[in-house]
Amino acid sequence: MMKYIGLCIVLLVSSVLFAQQPKAFEALDVFELEYADDPQIAPDGTTVIYRRTGFDIMEDRSKGNLWMIHADGTNHRKLTSFDGNESQPRWSPDGTKIAYIASTSEGSELFMYWVASGVTARLSQLENSPSGLSWSPDGKWLSFSAMEYVAPPVIASMPKKPKGAKWAETPRITDRFKHEADGQGYLKPGFRHIYIISSEGGTARKITSGDFNHGGSLSWSRDAQHIYFSGNRTEAWEYDFRNSEIYSVHTQTGIITALTDRNGPDRSPIVSPDGKKIAYIGYDDKVQTYQVSRLYMMNIDGSNKKEINTNLDRSISNLQWASDSNLIYCTYDDKGNSKIAQVTLSGKVSKLADDLGGTTLGRPYASGSYSVSNNGTIAFTHSQPDRPADVGVLSKKDKQPKIRTQLNEDLLGYRTLGTVEEI
Repeated sequence: MMKYIGLCIVLLVSSVLFAQQPKAFEALDVFELEYADDPQIAPDGTTVIYRRTGFDIMEDRSKGNLWMIHADGTNHRKLTSFDGNESQPRWSPDGTKIAYIASTSEGSELFMYWVASGVTARLSQLENSPSGLSWSPDGKWLSFSAMEYVAPPVIASMPKKPKGAKWAETPRITDRFKHEADGQGYLKPGFRHIYIISSEGGTARKITSGDFNHGGSLSWSRDAQHIYFSGNRTEAWEYDFRNSEIYSVHTQTGIITALTDRNGPDRSPIVSPDGKKIAYIGYDDKVQTYQVSRLYMMNIDGSNKKEINTNLDRSISNLQWASDSNLIYCTYDDKGNSKIAQVTLSGKVSKLADDLGGTTLGRPYASGSYSVSNNGTIAFTHSQPDRPADVGVLSKKDKQPKIRTQLNEDLLGYRTLGTVEEI
């Protein structure tokens, strides 16, 4: 009897050990990978909302839902019960609501999630998908950009085809210099405009005009009377593709004012929390293949423009202000690794975190995103060469970030992966 029991134990242990042996990564394992994207930390620094992206093997495409996790790593759960695509979560200034974008049968729409109750509601009924979601400082309004499509030009009218006939597709005609884009393919004719909508829902109102593209990152003035954006509203905008300026648009009158006017790109404006200054990125165009993007600042009315001399021989991006308006957070790439840093108004750069990235798979680009709470806690996408992005959290008292998710350990922890070496 004892021999029988001993044999059973040996077999059981052997089967467990055999089951835990890692195997090589296989082609279909790609559909099991997941990554964190767009982590947004609450104003009080306690909670992070992020987009958890996976892959649908039946549709051969990615799909993302919003998830919530406390900054200490607890209470990791799905934000809503919705199973379709969700993206761009944005906390209200008081931290009581989360605006986000979700797919519907008619297209993407704006939704709201109330933190205390967990209730969600649809806010909009839009013709085209929104992007660049941003709250007004008073929490009463949301801004976003969306395409407004126009009819393509007509060269000749075609005869009506007979009933049941299978003719070739209508030829595609364009009179635009820029009619296709990498990663997007052919572009439908039209222009991107800025809209605002009440945070309580209702009708979205377009506040920009003209046959120009308006968009990118949108930033509100302290009094919620202006929205700042980048674009090119010159007649030769199609051919002067490197150039862009910082503009303001009045939310009531629609009057658009240019705040910069140099030859070169000025973009990504962000208003300081005290409402006095605008930080932005740009450079003087020297018509070179690669040019370093630098940090600039100006008064809210466009006066006193100056470069914040960082002595950093790297392009910076993804600007965010500290809550006291005395520091600017940014990212930069160095030797294949993306960093999060802070810059004083005098130009001193201090690196805060490494390994920002991991929000694309199979693309040879640095990526990643981050957000900062009012108390300086940072949530970001942390990645290593053998792991897609997880949510990392770095508080002011921490020397190293805490990695709060392990989205792929259930798969990659049981796969033999190739060794990555730096050369």
